[in-house]
Amino acid sequence: MSTTRATMKHAAVYSAAAMAGRMIGFIMLPFYAHVLRGQGYAVIGMLDVGLGFLLALMVYGLQGSIIRLYHDEKDPARKPVVVSTGIILIGAVTALFSIPLVVFSKPLAAFLIDDSGLYRLLIMALISFNLDMVGQAASSWLLVRSRSLQMASLSLIRLFVGLSLNIYLILVRDMGLDGYFISSMAVNFLSCAVFTTIAFRDCGREFDPKIARTIRGFLLPLIPGTLASWIGRQVERILAKVLINLESVGIMEIGYKFPVLISLMVVKPFMNSWETKRFEIADDPGAPETIAKVFTYFIFILSWAGLILAVIIKPVLEILTPPEFHIAYRLARVEVLTVILMGANRHLQFGLAYAKDTAMISKLRSSTAALKILLSWFFISNWGIYGAAFSAAVIGMITSVLFYHFSQKRYRLELEWKALGTIGVVGMGYFFLLTNWDLSSFSIYKMIDQQWLPAINSAMEPTFLGTWKEGKLITALGERSGPVAEILINGIIATTFIVVLPAIHAPTRQKWTQKIRRRLA
Repeated sequence: MSTTRATMKHAAVYSAAAMAGRMIGFIMLPFYAHVLRGQGYAVIGMLDVGLGFLLALMVYGLQGSIIRLYHDEKDPARKPVVVSTGIILIGAVTALFSIPLVVFSKPLAAFLIDDSGLYRLLIMALISFNLDMVGQAASSWLLVRSRSLQMASLSLIRLFVGLSLNIYLILVRDMGLDGYFISSMAVNFLSCAVFTTIAFRDCGREFDPKIARTIRGFLLPLIPGTLASWIGRQVERILAKVLINLESVGIMEIGYKFPVLISLMVVKPFMNSWETKRFEIADDPGAPETIAKVFTYFIFILSWAGLILAVIIKPVLEILTPPEFHIAYRLARVEVLTVILMGANRHLQFGLAYAKDTAMISKLRSSTAALKILLSWFFISNWGIYGAAFSAAVIGMITSVLFYHFSQKRYRLELEWKALGTIGVVGMGYFFLLTNWDLSSFSIYKMIDQQWLPAINSAMEPTFLGTWKEGKLITALGERSGPVAEILINGIIATTFIVVLPAIHAPTRQKWTQKIRRRLA
């Protein structure tokens, strides 16, 4: 089980790195919400739709393809060339596709955000996108070498720079959306510069046309399915804009913003560590059992994080955002389930990735995306923006089942169904209990609400937060001591979900059993 322990260790470091590198938006959320409001979030969301199209068309799966082909290369001297070729290839392709979009940025801005005068935001978003994609390609070198501590250090630097720029440009200079996108460009430029410098220093700058064709051959079959998946996912924003209004897209962005935190803290870090390792061990004796065991641990951690977020999201939004965003908690809770399902899918499609059957992956994505479009239209027409979240969850379930079915034909995994069932049943029990009870009658709630929090609020008044916007944030926190108490109580109780751990981890089960026996003796 040394492989499993090593994976968990690196995943924990990557999780801290991802949290540090991507926490800018969450730390700044209350400021964004009050400064940018629903219209500003809608603009950000619709520009993300356009950039998502580029991601689907050009570079989805690029990092995974570099990792896969790196381990496939038999000549150790040629392995670094896979990385350098991938970096140069993605830099050239993203630049090639971005140039005409910059030329036609005004009509594109009019189409996406109903204001051609904001075309400059689209140009800045495109530049930021290019830098981010090249940086991600370059970071694959650190992933294949398992340099998790180096990744964590770079993410901390990213957090410091990004947070400083956001505070200065948005709050001090009051630049609004311009400040948001300028800050994003600067942070992605820093990441890109550092990652490419490290990768080119270690791997060189050689471009191998043969390797480039191999990468292209790996990625091209994915494009139809990825485009279909993009359409299926983004169509809900477009339908909300058409069937409801642009402001509804802003509410959706808030609702979807917090579940993304689970992907950043759990799914992506875990896969950064595990994706390269599972290809390394796939042909070893006992590898299918190890891969299945890691999947169980992954689902446990993912469910734990999802449970905590689901039971605190309502009061979190009540504290951090204006009233117009408060209803987004319903979207967020459903989206948590979707994130868990799609995270599971990253594991369940391993058999197809192992067999390099990207054509089948594309077919499955295309078929589920077509169904998603129909479901989104039906659900949004009948239930508004909540229907968008429900349609995504339903498709997440169908997608996971289909990928598991076809992947099993290529690489059979004996999943630990009993442990997985225990995680699911206990997690749902916690959720329904913590979201349906009345906390106001508990003495601990009254103590936090009436004594502890007012004292903390008074201590914050002399700080920067007490003077920003004439103390509006401090006043808002003082008026929302009830939701803060709810976060503390529900959040702490949700952490006890760890009681499920003995059911999935034999050493923990044995250790706990021994302690209980000693106490009873």
